[in-house]
Amino acid sequence: MNFSIKDVARTAGVSVATVSRVLNNSDKVTEETRWKVLRAVETLGYVPNYSAKSLRTNFSRGIGLVISHDVDYFITFPYFSEFIRGMGQTLSGTDYHLVMVMSTDSRDDISSHLRAFERKVVGGVVLFDVMDNDKRIPVLKKYKVPFVVVGRPSLDEDYLYVDSDNVKGGMIATEHLFKIGCKRVLFINGPKGHSASRYRLNGYLKAHKKFGVQVDKKLIIYVKSDSDMKNGYEIVKSSIGQIKFDGIFVSGDFMATGAIKALKDSGIRVGRDIPVVGFDDVPIASMVSPTLTTVKQPIKDIGKAAASTLVDVMNGRNATSKVFDVSLVIRQSTSREG
Repeated sequence: MNFSIKDVARTAGVSVATVSRVLNNSDKVTEETRWKVLRAVETLGYVPNYSAKSLRTNFSRGIGLVISHDVDYFITFPYFSEFIRGMGQTLSGTDYHLVMVMSTDSRDDISSHLRAFERKVVGGVVLFDVMDNDKRIPVLKKYKVPFVVVGRPSLDEDYLYVDSDNVKGGMIATEHLFKIGCKRVLFINGPKGHSASRYRLNGYLKAHKKFGVQVDKKLIIYVKSDSDMKNGYEIVKSSIGQIKFDGIFVSGDFMATGAIKALKDSGIRVGRDIPVVGFDDVPIASMVSPTLTTVKQPIKDIGKAAASTLVDVMNGRNATSKVFDVSLVIRQSTSREG
């Protein structure tokens, strides 16, 4: 059922004009009223009824990068800076420019980037953190907003994407741990439902099958929020003594540094006692002590491809999805010596 702005106003107990002001980020409403309206928008699943014609008038050359995280996480997470550097290199010297669209709520993201598109701030968007059956995708398709996703879709979804080979990454990380003698590999995965989490898990499971190691589901832990150092630390710290494991594969270098600290704080020698493998190969991987063995993905190249693919879509040119190869960088965190 398609709800109108009048339905939102009725549900929130405010006027249509007030709803309009909230959706347009006006500062002429109180925070209490704003939350009433946003709660009604979320409850009804309302999306502003922009027409494709009005959305496409006065073509914008802004490239919207949509990230569903707060500013603090965005600033501290190394992946984003590398990705943006890649996008910037592609857009440098062109008529296109990068616009950040940030929100901690994926449903609010829909209204955020549709508003940016309607106002001609952006002409298309690059989406991070896409979930399986992400509600934003059909809305973007409906309103013909050009978009490219970072992360491969599930089999029943169809959209342009750029990504690294996360299945291979999960497999070579786990294989390396098996090759150096591990039998029970704790896998700290990203949030459940994210495409990268799904594919890295597939790689982890493939490695078990290849080496004839039985999978213990207790060893697979999904982070519930951000893939940051704190969560990596807390998951490992709480797992010690509760789950038997002799190696750790962490789906992100930032979390892996937290895992390393948790082991060291518990008197466990990283590498010799419990080896650790990360994912990404961001700069911190070579600076932490011991240095981190990790799956290297070409983050900057993925950023470049996201920008160039979206520009092609915005200009009506043929575009294809791209998957980049990954490799294992072996460092001290998986050394059995010392």
